Amino acid sequence: MKYLTLIAALAFAGSAMAVDCTDCHEKIDVAVHTEAEASIATCNDCHDFEGAHTLDMDMHTPDLTIAECSDCHE
Repeated sequence: MKYLTLIAALAFAGSAMAVDCTDCHEKIDVAVHTEAEASIATCNDCHDFEGAHTLDMDMHTPDLTIAECSDCHE
């Protein structure tokens, strides 16, 4: 039974891993967005981010910077 629990936990952890944004989008110029002090809260100012993406707000905060986003997402 403990192995089943371990396998279930590993499967969940694998499904919660960061997505590769470049599967659908061109690579983001992190330097330009960092210089502009972009954050998740300001993405919608230039891009319709919320129209196509739903963020897990337990994991993401509006003040996350683009540099921090690129730590997990490519």
